[in-house]
Amino acid sequence: MRDVLTWSFPIGQLFGIAIRVHLLLPFVMIGLVARVALDKDFPANTWQDALSLVAMMFFIILLHEFGHCFAARFMEGESDEILMWPLGGLAYARSLPPTPIAHFVYSAGGPLVNVVLALVSGVVLFFAFERLPPVNPFWYPYRYLADSIAVETWRWHAVGLELEERLPVILLMRFFWINWILLLFNTVLLGIPFDGGRMLQAILWPRVGHFQATKIAVYAGFVCMAGVALYSVIYREPMMAFLAVFIFMSCAQELTILEHAHEDSLFGYDFSQGYTSLEKEEAPPPKLRKQNFIQRWLAQRAAKRAQEEQEQREADDRRMDDLLQKIQKFGKESLTDEEQRFLKRVADRYKNKP
Repeated sequence: MRDVLTWSFPIGQLFGIAIRVHLLLPFVMIGLVARVALDKDFPANTWQDALSLVAMMFFIILLHEFGHCFAARFMEGESDEILMWPLGGLAYARSLPPTPIAHFVYSAGGPLVNVVLALVSGVVLFFAFERLPPVNPFWYPYRYLADSIAVETWRWHAVGLELEERLPVILLMRFFWINWILLLFNTVLLGIPFDGGRMLQAILWPRVGHFQATKIAVYAGFVCMAGVALYSVIYREPMMAFLAVFIFMSCAQELTILEHAHEDSLFGYDFSQGYTSLEKEEAPPPKLRKQNFIQRWLAQRAAKRAQEEQEQREADDRRMDDLLQKIQKFGKESLTDEEQRFLKRVADRYKNKP
């Protein structure tokens, strides 16, 4: 059975980065709007507010993932695909240098976009409209009355809450709030698979080594999973329940890879210096202890990932040969910017290969 993450369709390409949308995302977005529209506790027409929030969140998450892609390229890696799916976005990076700074910059690229967007929108709210940005994570972004779009806000020189009815100001407040929520969500949750967990892993890497740093981030992810699961039960939030399951599967997969690395790996690879150690020479696989169903399934996913990386390296080698022939015929100036970046990346890989 194919990986569920492959159930997607393309919607375009920007800066050489293909954008794909998971088949379930449109249904989830419609469901979120419909839940507000059908809930009797919300005033009539509140679905319009929910629609604007869902559309805005899609756009902001997409910018967040572009931040990861550009950070990967800045660190001499390659990132050319983004998947938008029900639980957020995924930016795929390849050939990222096996160094803590490269992984930290890549992980911080997305939250940095949210910082910039929140700062810009917050400054505009403060100086142009004399409104304080909604820094309360539990701020209510919907209207209070059916015949008005007004939301609660704070004026910086006044005492107490006021109602804001200007549509541009309301949209700007929601824009700030979504960026602020995403920033908190991705940095406060210090565990895999969140950006905060990856940054924690990169910070600990030079001090305790890649293996121990990843292990700490994985167990921190399990703690985050417990918190998210508890929240989903208390507040009856199905999306949080799905997120808790996703966190568990991501942490379990990382833990399985670490266990294989500690046993000199199921597939003969040494992951102690990161996944790019797949570049190293293969060793004979050791005798394995019996695994349960989940371990076997996660091991198969790790094997598939290793195979895909091997196929990507072979494709890079073939393209390298084509570009070298192009340089021989037409000169190096005939290469595009993307081809020059590719040539440099592959050349650096060969130069650093032991």
